[in-house]
Amino acid sequence: MLPSCAMIIKIEFIGFPVIYDLFPEGTHPYCLSGKTIPELLEELIAGYGQRLKESLLDIGTNKMDPTIQVRINGKFILKEEIWREEIREGDRVAFLKLLAGG
Repeated sequence: MLPSCAMIIKIEFIGFPVIYDLFPEGTHPYCLSGKTIPELLEELIAGYGQRLKESLLDIGTNKMDPTIQVRINGKFILKEEIWREEIREGDRVAFLKLLAGG
């Protein structure tokens, strides 16, 4: 484990075809230094760059895209709770992009 790694979690991206080469379907272990969803987003963007940033953040507000839902261990996290919800060792964090079609 890296010295700056506070915990190992699993992350998953569902409905993000633009970044499937970075995160293919399924869960991926990730070494998280922070404790919250915003800290996880910051770390992921710092590590994976502009394409991930454009997939996760709303360009106008620079906050998480409102069409993305977050689950921790299968439990959906309400939008207003995302900024306070703590991630713990071994948690499974999934980002789900809501898609519309017709």
